Amino acid sequence: MLVEHSSPTFEQLVETLSMRIQLTDGLRETLNSERGATSPNPFELRSAARFRCCGKCIVTISPLSFRMSGQEPQSMAIVRDISRKGIGLITHQQWYPEQLLDLMLENAYVEARVARARRAGPFCFETGLMIVRHEVREPSV
Repeated sequence: MLVEHSSPTFEQLVETLSMRIQLTDGLRETLNSERGATSPNPFELRSAARFRCCGKCIVTISPLSFRMSGQEPQSMAIVRDISRKGIGLITHQQWYPEQLLDLMLENAYVEARVARARRAGPFCFETGLMIVRHEVREPSV
């Protein structure tokens, strides 16, 4: 289920949610590197090219998904990369495979399923999501 359109705007949520991610030096360097298509890795089997980006998104646990003890229902994350089929996030809390998450980006709503997650450091997790569906969001006036 995608985020309801009557909910707070992206800008309002960015103002109210705090960014609690503690980036590792390696991730900080990656996020500050060039944007655009990533170099293909010969050890990864991918059907769609990934594009590096560094933007904020609002993550909400889908009402259709399970929620682990201690998980915040809504938080802010960094979009690390995006492709036709998936999104790479950096978050401050652990997500688990098969959890459904609703993402609000500046220009789109996305429903995604957690494919993988790994701890990069304290309050820093890399999460790979598979896009289930999306819709373009109209810009704020």
